[in-house]
Amino acid sequence: MKTKLLTTLCLLFVTTALWAQPNGTGTYYQKANGKKGRELKTAMFNIIKNPSVVHYDSLWYAYNISDRRVLDNEEFIWDMYSAISRYPLYTYPHGTGAGNTEGVKGIQREHSLVKKWFNPTDAPASGTKTYADVRPMYSDLVHVIPTDAVCNNNRNDLCYGEIGDPNNVDWQSAEGFSKKSKQGGCSTPGWAEQTENAAKKRVYEPNDEYKGDLARIYFYMVMCYEPGYLTWTPVRDESYKKTGEAVTLDGKHCGTWTSDMFNVEETEEGNDAYQPFAPWAFDMLIRWAKEDPVSQKEKDRNEIIWQLQGNRNPFVDYPGLEDYIWGEKKDVAFDYGGELPEEPTSDNCEVALNKTTLGVDWSATDNLRSYWTRTPIIFEKNGITFTYSYGMEGSKLYADDNELRLYNYNTLTLTAHNNEITEVEFTIPGRNHDNKTLVASVGEVNNNIWTGNTQEVTFASNYVSSTKAGGVSYYYYLGISNVKVTVANPTGIEQLKTERLNDNRIFNIVGVQMDENQLNAGVYIKNGRKVVIR
Repeated sequence: MKTKLLTTLCLLFVTTALWAQPNGTGTYYQKANGKKGRELKTAMFNIIKNPSVVHYDSLWYAYNISDRRVLDNEEFIWDMYSAISRYPLYTYPHGTGAGNTEGVKGIQREHSLVKKWFNPTDAPASGTKTYADVRPMYSDLVHVIPTDAVCNNNRNDLCYGEIGDPNNVDWQSAEGFSKKSKQGGCSTPGWAEQTENAAKKRVYEPNDEYKGDLARIYFYMVMCYEPGYLTWTPVRDESYKKTGEAVTLDGKHCGTWTSDMFNVEETEEGNDAYQPFAPWAFDMLIRWAKEDPVSQKEKDRNEIIWQLQGNRNPFVDYPGLEDYIWGEKKDVAFDYGGELPEEPTSDNCEVALNKTTLGVDWSATDNLRSYWTRTPIIFEKNGITFTYSYGMEGSKLYADDNELRLYNYNTLTLTAHNNEITEVEFTIPGRNHDNKTLVASVGEVNNNIWTGNTQEVTFASNYVSSTKAGGVSYYYYLGISNVKVTVANPTGIEQLKTERLNDNRIFNIVGVQMDENQLNAGVYIKNGRKVVIR
């Protein structure tokens, strides 16, 4: 008996990934618990998707918080490409220095995953869509990092890679790192076998100190933008001049990224973005992540990004997570390290949307929440989670005694548990700007009533300019005072209580009596109380 118990415990140990829960994350990663491989990646995507990124021009101010570094009692912007740059906070946008001297030319916003790689697949030959239209990834703070202008210009739009031959180096950074950043001919193992004209390819090799940081950023990007996302695209006139923006719900996944580092497989269902890296790049990034473990810098930056755009990089929170998604441990279940409270079954509900329900009081600041504290507001009613977020590049959140307002880019997401939402009826008082209507990520909206069948739906107000050249007022909004939610299968707990209590009968969530000896995993009702079978 002892041997059998020991064997069972050993099997449990080797089939579950064990991590300590990251401090302060609560149940953030709970939905990924128990998932493996492909399912684990998708579960993580659903947790970190649709970050409330700041506007691209606001990244300069974000860097003063996310990339602040103290050296010799002075504050500088943290640079991962140059060891000698000492650029002070609140300055040096777009490289303002003269010449081509590292450390004095200025700081630039570097898309570590090159922005030219994620052109939309539906961009016409005329180029009416550009990489700047692919958002929110265009200003996602996780991968848009501050870097020295000279180093960044030498990186240009090159792939990351490794340069083994010192005679094949075209440029390298100044002294300071254990191994300089450099640009030159690639010698990464596997490149020659997997890339056409490999000997002529030029790559950018970061210094060893931050290779793991950049690998984990790439892992985050292919997870956060796996299948699609709520986004906005330009409205243009006949001459392709931008006149405004409108919401769209057919965002493109990472298979639209074009680079030698990517090689998305074609399947009968379309592009498979589960593991989109080319083999040589995947092997290199996995190796970089192991050779350069998660640092305190990454942990601190991850915490600040959580405040600035409301999501986290799970590859920083759970070092080695990539092995459980794509590597040798992808058959091992993920354990997020926290408690697993009983998950409720969603029921019909009606909620007044105001500052009392949201648990906030913005009256001291004109009811506008701090732009630099962008974590979403979350509350729950009858097993339905409501998430009120800035949304991509949104600048305000607002709630008063009467209503919640969806300003441009704000989102309101409803998530059902162990059930599906079939109808959502909104009460919209009418104190709204012209041409503002509700749009939804799935289903249809007619006369402020949404219908569909899903566990999660996101709502936003349409964002279309009423002025020339897209000069949309950030103060345009759609106010909502009440929401009534109908689910597919109400629990019927009250009905069961009045019919017959204190017996051993067991029912499913739609009220059908079940055989207690033949129950599958799920939620049931017994004596008017919910019972979870795992």
